[in-house]
Amino acid sequence: MVSFFAILGYFALMETISPIYARLVLREVLRREIDPAPLFAGIALTPDELRQGGDIAMQDFLRILRTGDELLGNEPLGFILGQQLHVLAMGPVGAAIASAPNLRAGLQTLESFARLHASYVDIGAQSTLRGMTVTILYQHDTGDVERFHTQTAMVLLQQYIEIMTGTQCEDVHFRLAIPEATNKAAYKEALHGRVTFGADTNEIDIPHHWLDAPSPFYHPELWRQAQMALSRDLKNQLETASASFTQHIAGLLRTSEPPLPDLADVAFDLNVSQRTLNRRLQTEGTSFRQLKSQTLARWAKQYLRETEHSVEAISEELGYTDTANFRRAFRKTVGCSPIDYRERIRSTIDRSPKTQRQ
Repeated sequence: MVSFFAILGYFALMETISPIYARLVLREVLRREIDPAPLFAGIALTPDELRQGGDIAMQDFLRILRTGDELLGNEPLGFILGQQLHVLAMGPVGAAIASAPNLRAGLQTLESFARLHASYVDIGAQSTLRGMTVTILYQHDTGDVERFHTQTAMVLLQQYIEIMTGTQCEDVHFRLAIPEATNKAAYKEALHGRVTFGADTNEIDIPHHWLDAPSPFYHPELWRQAQMALSRDLKNQLETASASFTQHIAGLLRTSEPPLPDLADVAFDLNVSQRTLNRRLQTEGTSFRQLKSQTLARWAKQYLRETEHSVEAISEELGYTDTANFRRAFRKTVGCSPIDYRERIRSTIDRSPKTQRQ
């Protein structure tokens, strides 16, 4: 199975790459009636071989990409190609997220698949009190083509969000880990939400109200079949990869909102028994209880920092039946009581220079 992110990802570690994006570059050059000869100068590939053949050499792909970017001048190649893509181009995972019951479920599936099938690009996601943050991380130095990858990935994700929600999401925030562009107008035209340059990582903040709205494209049978197919593939990958069960489950918990799924639900999704899942996590040096406790502690800290909810209310929100159990679990994970944590955070904020100036 080859996804969009896998196509972007594998070229740094493999000798060949899918020709899809090189073909799109050629098509855009021809549409503008630009001589395509420079695209093939110095490479062992002809236009006909590109159109009709299979995978192409990595260095040929990079040359076509860089040259195409130069030939198009001020037109951002990544945005141009991204606007032509659809989630169904992502293969089985595209079919899965297209039939997902809501945006949250689709992004959870995307995160799991991207992590296991693309060693170059890692898609992370984390639920917050305000919504969800989706992160694009490059596991290797992307050099002079990072801007292209970022443009394409951001537009593709934007298209998926807007297909699922049925509206142009102007309240989405794009944070880009690239210097401020000279052609900022192109970014504002291509990306419908707020755009910030110079961020630490490439991220998209999606407001809460978009995540769980029912998708009109939800098809229970197709969704379940797609999930089962991906789960079988995940299982095969997880059985041969180091610490992949831990990564997958941590990602699933990180993108869920309380009450978090239990062990039986997660094992069912992975098509493994609870005993097998526990045994594999133990081999990787962790446990489901530990991963869930860490996620619950993260949620608890968000509530303590960002709301005025009482400890009792937070305990109930997180699914604890007893506030005392919540206090014990929080202290064990964080090292202090919930009240002490809240007071420490507020004290830090009060002492900050920005607060003192206000």
